[in-house]
Amino acid sequence: MTVSAELAEIHQWWAQRSGLAGPATAFRIAGSAYDQVTPAGIDNPYWEIVRQLPSVREAGQGICPDGFARGLPVGHHLLTKRYSWAIPSPGDIAWLTQILGGRGLVEIGAGSGYWVWQAEQAGIDAIAYEPVSSSANTYTDGTEYSAVRRDGPAAARHHPDRALLLCWPSHGDPWASEALHAYTGDLVIYIGPGAGGRCADDDFFRLLAREWTPIGSSVHHITWRHTHSAMTAYRRRERNAATVVGADRTTTRYA
Repeated sequence: MTVSAELAEIHQWWAQRSGLAGPATAFRIAGSAYDQVTPAGIDNPYWEIVRQLPSVREAGQGICPDGFARGLPVGHHLLTKRYSWAIPSPGDIAWLTQILGGRGLVEIGAGSGYWVWQAEQAGIDAIAYEPVSSSANTYTDGTEYSAVRRDGPAAARHHPDRALLLCWPSHGDPWASEALHAYTGDLVIYIGPGAGGRCADDDFFRLLAREWTPIGSSVHHITWRHTHSAMTAYRRRERNAATVVGADRTTTRYA
C-alpha cells in the first residue's frame, strides 16, 4: 500500500468515527495549533502519516500520537520498523540544523538511514553507519533511505569533526556506550528516553552524565504514546586539570 493510500484510509477512519462516541481528547495534529508544516521540497512521509493519526495530550510529554488505535491501516510497530523509532518532525530537523551550525553529522546505528535522509534534505552533510545489512536488520523492513555504511560503533572515532547522532540505541546493548567512548568530538545528539528507560545500557548513561552537559532540547519533538523520548544536544565538558597538594599525596582533579 502506498503512503497516499494509507493516508486515504486514515481519513476514512476519522470519517467513520465523526458521529460516534469516543475519546473526546483524541485529535489530529494536522490543522491543529501543534501542527508543523513540512518545508517545500522536503519528503517526510513518516511525519505526514503521524500528523494524521489520533493524538492525545499527556502530562509532561506534550502531544503524543497513538500508534495503537484500532482500525488504522498503519500503527506504531509498522511505522517504527519502516522508518525509525523516533519521529523526525520538521521542527526537529530545523532545530538540528541550528544546533549543528554548519558542521556535519554522523549517525551510528542508523538503521534505515531515515534520520540521515531528513538531515541531508535540509542541507546537512550527514553520514550513516549500521553494522547489519538491511536484509538482516530485524529493526527495519529492509528499506534504506540514504547510503548506509557497514561498520560498528567504533566508526565514531573517524569523525571527530562531526556531531554524533544516537537515536534509540538498542536496550541493554553496549553499542551506544562503545560509540560514545570511541567518539572524540564535542557534540552529541541523543534521541530516546533517559536512564532506566528502554534504550542503551547503564554505562552509556553514566558516561553521558559524567562527561557531557545538556545544552538544549528540541521543543518540537513529537513522541509516541507509551514510548516517550526527547531529542537533546550534549556538549563535552572541558577537563580543567588542577593539582591539589596534600600532606602525604598529590592528586589531580577535573572540573
